[in-house]
Amino acid sequence: MNKKTIITILLACFTMTALAIDEYQFHSGTEVLKGRILNKPEDKWNIVSVRAYDLFMDKELIYTIPVAPDGTFEGSIHLPHSQSVLALGISDVFLAVGDTVEVTKDAAQDEYEGVTIGGHGTSADINRLWPEVRRHYFGGKRLFINGLATEDVPKWKSDMVKLMDTVIADMEADRLPLPAGTNAYVKEVMGASLLGELLMAFMENFRHNMTEGGNFYNFKIEDLGDYYDFLAGRERWLLDNPAMLLVTKDPSFLINYAGVYIMTDISMMHNRLDLGIRDDDNADDITYKTWKVLPRDYNANQHRRLLAMRQDTLLTMANYYQMASSAITSRYGLKRVGFLQQMVLCQNVFREDHIDEDSNPDNVAACFAAAMSLINNPIVAYHAVDRFRQYVKEHEGKATVATSSNPQADAVFKRIIEPYEGYALFVDFWDMGCAPCRRNMLDEREKVERLKDKPVRFLYVCNEKTSPRDYAEPWLEKNNIKGEHIYVSNEDWLLLNDKFQFNAVPFYIGVDKDGNIVPYDEVNRYVDE
Repeated sequence: MNKKTIITILLACFTMTALAIDEYQFHSGTEVLKGRILNKPEDKWNIVSVRAYDLFMDKELIYTIPVAPDGTFEGSIHLPHSQSVLALGISDVFLAVGDTVEVTKDAAQDEYEGVTIGGHGTSADINRLWPEVRRHYFGGKRLFINGLATEDVPKWKSDMVKLMDTVIADMEADRLPLPAGTNAYVKEVMGASLLGELLMAFMENFRHNMTEGGNFYNFKIEDLGDYYDFLAGRERWLLDNPAMLLVTKDPSFLINYAGVYIMTDISMMHNRLDLGIRDDDNADDITYKTWKVLPRDYNANQHRRLLAMRQDTLLTMANYYQMASSAITSRYGLKRVGFLQQMVLCQNVFREDHIDEDSNPDNVAACFAAAMSLINNPIVAYHAVDRFRQYVKEHEGKATVATSSNPQADAVFKRIIEPYEGYALFVDFWDMGCAPCRRNMLDEREKVERLKDKPVRFLYVCNEKTSPRDYAEPWLEKNNIKGEHIYVSNEDWLLLNDKFQFNAVPFYIGVDKDGNIVPYDEVNRYVDE
C-alpha cells in the first residue's frame, strides 16, 4: 500500500469521526431572544422567564426578560455554551450563541401551545427543522413506555436499537431528511438530538421499569452490563459525541441520567469504598477517607497510618477516577468512552451540591487535578479549567452572591427589605412543598426567639402561587414559626430567581445593616455575629 493510499484512508477515517461543529462554537457567548406575547392580559405575562444550564457543573441558570405593555420583548442572554433552553410556559428553544431567535406566543391558548419560532441563522433552522425530523423517525409517539412489563423489555429494546442503527446509518450516509444545503452544524444537532432521545428512552425505561419503585439508586449494578450491551460499537455516536451537549430536548437530563445509569461508578463508587470514619480520627484522616485527598504536607507518621487504612496501598482521587473509568469500559465492553464520561466527571467535581461550605479549596483542587488526568476532550478540558478559575475567584477572593442586574428584580427585592432598613436580615426563600424548607424553619425557631430583641430579622419569602396563604399560614401558626412572612406573586418570584440565580429551595441569603448581600456560606456565621 503506497503512502498516498494510506493518507487517503486516514483522512477518510478522520472525516467520519470528526465533529462538524468546531470547538470554538462550544464556547460561551450572547444570543438575543425577542418576540411578542399576543393577546397579553394586562396583569399577566409581564416577564418571560428562561431556564438554561451550565452543563459542565450541572448548574441551572435563570434569566428574565421584561415584556412591554404591547406584548413585545427582547433580551440578551449570555450562555456558557449553545444549548436548548426552556422559555417557561412557551417552548423549548434552541439558542446558538451569536444568533437572534424570534418567538411568538398566543396568551389566549394554554401553556406551551400557540407558539411559533422564527428568525434567521443556525438557531432558526434547528427550531424549524427539528419537529419534522423527529416526526420522520419517531412519528408523534413517545419512545419511553411507562409500565412496560419485564417480559416485553427485550422486544422494546430490539426495536429501539434498530431505530438507533437507522439514524446512525442515515447520518453516516448524509441522508437525514433535511433540505439541500443544510449546514453541517444543523446536521450534527439533528443527529445528536435523535440519538439523545433514544438514549434517554433507554435510561427512562431502566429507571421506571427495571428498578424498584423508580428509585435512582435502587438497582443492581451488575444488571447494567446486559441492559446497555448496545453501547459497545456505537461509542462514537452515543458516548463520545460532543454534539450531545446540543440536543434539542433536556440536555441536562441526558447528562445527569448518564451519570446515574451508565457512568454510575463515577457517581457512586465512593459508596462502596467507604473507609469508615471514627470519632478519634483527625481532620487529615477524615479528608482522606471521605475525599480520598492526601494532606498537603508530608508527615511520616501520618503516611504510615494512611497506608495501614488501605493495606499498604493509598487510594487517592486519581486512583478512584481511574478505577471508575476502568470499571465502566470493562462493564460495557467499550473501546473508548470519551466525551460523555468526561462530562459526568467534570460535573462530579464542580456540581454545587458537592462543593458545599464544608469543602475547602485544597480538596477541590485535588479532585480537579485528579479529574484532569482523564479529561482529554478539548471542549471538556476548556470548560473544566474555566470552572476551576471561577471556583478560585469565588472562594479564595472576596466571596460574593451571584446576582443579576435586572432592574425589575432589584425593585422587587428592595420592596421586600425596605421595611427592615437598619436591621441585619436572614432571608429564607422557601415553599410548602419542600420538606427541607419546613425542617429548617422548625430548627431555626430557637434562634429566632433568642435574637428577637437584637437588630436582626428573619424574612421567610415564598411564592403565593405554590404556597398560598390559606395553605401556609395554618402550618406556620401550628408550629409557632415566628419571623416576617412574605408572600410574593409568581412573577415576582421568577424575578427573584433571576436576581439570585436560584431555582431550588431552600435558598438563603443575608443582608447586612448597610444593605449589602452576605454570601450563602457566610449567612449563619454573620447572623450569629
